[in-house]
Amino acid sequence: MKNILTIMMGLMLLIALPSPEIMAQSKGKAKTSSTSKKKSSSKGKKSKKGKEEKPAIQLTELPYNSNDCLYPVELNPDVPYGPTNVPNGGGRVMEITRSKTNPNVFEIEHNTVWFRFKVPYSGKLLVNLTPKDPKDDYDFLVYRYTDQYFQNQVISGKAKPVLSNLSMPDTATKGAVGVSLTGRNKYIGKETTDPFCATIDVAKDEYYYIVVDKPLNGGSGFTIKVSISVDCFTPKVTFFDPKTRKNVDVDILLIEKNTNNRVVLQNPAFKGGKISFVPKFDYVMYVKKDGYFSIYKEFNADIFKADTIMKITMNKVERGSRFEISDVYFEDGDTNLMVKESENALNGYLQMLKNQPEVFFTIKGYVASYGFDVDKDVATSLGRAQSVRKYFIDNGIPENRICAQGMTKNEIKKAASEVLNNKGKIFKDVKIELIITGIEKE
Repeated sequence: MKNILTIMMGLMLLIALPSPEIMAQSKGKAKTSSTSKKKSSSKGKKSKKGKEEKPAIQLTELPYNSNDCLYPVELNPDVPYGPTNVPNGGGRVMEITRSKTNPNVFEIEHNTVWFRFKVPYSGKLLVNLTPKDPKDDYDFLVYRYTDQYFQNQVISGKAKPVLSNLSMPDTATKGAVGVSLTGRNKYIGKETTDPFCATIDVAKDEYYYIVVDKPLNGGSGFTIKVSISVDCFTPKVTFFDPKTRKNVDVDILLIEKNTNNRVVLQNPAFKGGKISFVPKFDYVMYVKKDGYFSIYKEFNADIFKADTIMKITMNKVERGSRFEISDVYFEDGDTNLMVKESENALNGYLQMLKNQPEVFFTIKGYVASYGFDVDKDVATSLGRAQSVRKYFIDNGIPENRICAQGMTKNEIKKAASEVLNNKGKIFKDVKIELIITGIEKE
């Protein structure tokens, strides 16, 4: 056996592992088990005895060649992978064998799966591996990727794991093992039930490999998730219907722009809750719900230095809905839109209206006037509305969907009179108002 392994190792040392950037992705992607492609009903089926059976859980089928280092399964940080089917076999190449110089690894590979992930930002590594059956024993090793000869270095024992956990299942964690901030040791042997390794510092754009091994045949699969811990803002994010005065669940997509548009959260029925944001990072949030205007929001995480709650208003798509906009600026109080200063306030509504092509609306302009030159103020308010209308048209809204309207003389006189005759009353800071005037599908 040793001679066979020696020959195999010699052959493999002649093979160079492709770099992560050019390695074939298709062989590392998960496939849905053919036995579970049909959507399970929300209600369980009844057995012959009349008892209701629980619907089968869909399994993530491990690619047949993922038990070799050359074809790892790609993990997305913060996104759970699994529950999987049971790993089967050590692959065509036995990359790992224990030796005196490399003691913190499996004796040999039994039933293995190789995973790989790219670190999206610097922080501390967290791993959680949860067996479907708490009695199942799963071990794992973590390697830092070196270069194109990584696989050969693992086979020869030159590449050593930065973390390893060979412990027996712990009933307190229901068999879960991993890497945590409370872990004490980087290398955990078979003689303990210590479930969690100590964390390590990882740097942005580094690649890491995790190899999971099940020493005994049979049993069930597992779910694995990797995360990077940093000191984050964790505000509570909710979506509020102002008419019903209740929170609503939404279809949300949250993207982290600083990490090549990594998807941080994607949930078709998000009921609100705490979300972690990395300081100084930029985010894009898309939100939609049937019957409501979609939300498009760009923001920097540092807005949460002062705010611990993000409450987003969900407005129903209905005739007469009005949206007041204050943070729009015009040159010297005139009618020419200052685009750079105003686009943050306008772009959210722009995207909202793009996502609702059936909606027709009016842009109404406003001015703060004391009534000294009413005709000029009427023209200014209309000019502001026309300037914003042009911005929307230039950015993709069909012009037949938008009308522009200014204040009437009576509206200006009434506003000026209220301010002049009522001590302490000030003008509203609204410069533009969007008014829904029609919905095509009605």
